[in-house]
Amino acid sequence: MTHLHIVGSGAIGSLLAAGAEKHKVTYTRYPRVYSPLHRNEATKRCDKPTLATFFSTPNESSIPNEATWLDGHSFPLHGAIASPTKIDADHVLIFPLKVYQLESALRQWLPFLHAKPVVVLLQNGMGGHEIARALLGDDYPLLLATTSHGALKKQRDDAQQQLVYTGLGSTTLGSIKHPNLCALADSFNADSLLKTDHLLKTDSLLETGSLGKTGKLSKTERESRQLVRAYALLNKTLPPVALSNNILHALWSKLAVNAVINPLTALNNVPNIAICDESYSEQIHDICQEFVAVARACGEHFDLSEVKDKVIQVAKATGSNFSSMHQDVQYKRETEIYAINGYIVSMAKKKGISVPTNTLLVERVKALLV
Repeated sequence: MTHLHIVGSGAIGSLLAAGAEKHKVTYTRYPRVYSPLHRNEATKRCDKPTLATFFSTPNESSIPNEATWLDGHSFPLHGAIASPTKIDADHVLIFPLKVYQLESALRQWLPFLHAKPVVVLLQNGMGGHEIARALLGDDYPLLLATTSHGALKKQRDDAQQQLVYTGLGSTTLGSIKHPNLCALADSFNADSLLKTDHLLKTDSLLETGSLGKTGKLSKTERESRQLVRAYALLNKTLPPVALSNNILHALWSKLAVNAVINPLTALNNVPNIAICDESYSEQIHDICQEFVAVARACGEHFDLSEVKDKVIQVAKATGSNFSSMHQDVQYKRETEIYAINGYIVSMAKKKGISVPTNTLLVERVKALLV
């Protein structure tokens, strides 16, 4: 049976755990960071190192042990543990982390990815794909994802953390290496695919007609099957999940929304709905205009009016929510400004484009935490 491994205990990571718990998907949660604990000596004592060898005991008070669903129903969550001996090829490892946290988290997992399980990156900003490709290689079964589900962590009266599902959204998933996943998914029965894992653990024969032929799994077919299984698992865990044949465009689209809502709410200490006020319209126009110009230079084409409409639509839909950047500023945590507006600025520099509004936003958000 396919198993979901979730790294990190942020709001979205905890929401994935809650979805797995609610929909009876087997899952394991892990802390984002580990304590070295004399790694070299520990490795010498183990033929195959395990995460238990390296991970410190997670701080339970920071990890939600209860979730409240949209209907108000609350239920317990598994605690974070650190004891798997391996990650099998038919399992899925997801990193719902901030971009600046991704490299160190991925490096910790490199010794345990010999079977090449599917890795899913789920970040707000851009740059995660480049980090993963540099560490895992171009040949790794990798999925990129973006989500609009709303969730937050809050502290209960007993000082324990609780996950609250605040808004139904959707997740978009895709592969740069395998842009034809939509067609492949249509050729499989998702439920049966989740139950059939022997094809990934061995080189058994394919089911007749599942990919239009019989014979041993080729490398491409094997990887494609892995990716579609990962999609089926995530769609069961936290639906709805849609496959995209152009995931980079979807990520750029999400970047536009984040580039407006995150810094404006953080700088002005307001909930998302506040930016719909007319007083923000000029800033929104300038941010989006710069975004469209940079995206076009990078090969992604957007209509300015549609981008601005999308930003307002999301701000209204998430109304009383506070953006993740707003929360980071409030709690004096590092923000994702460099992976959001900073990404627009860095791409603009490479393309010789002036983006004064986004540049100023990066500087102003950075100054909040000095």
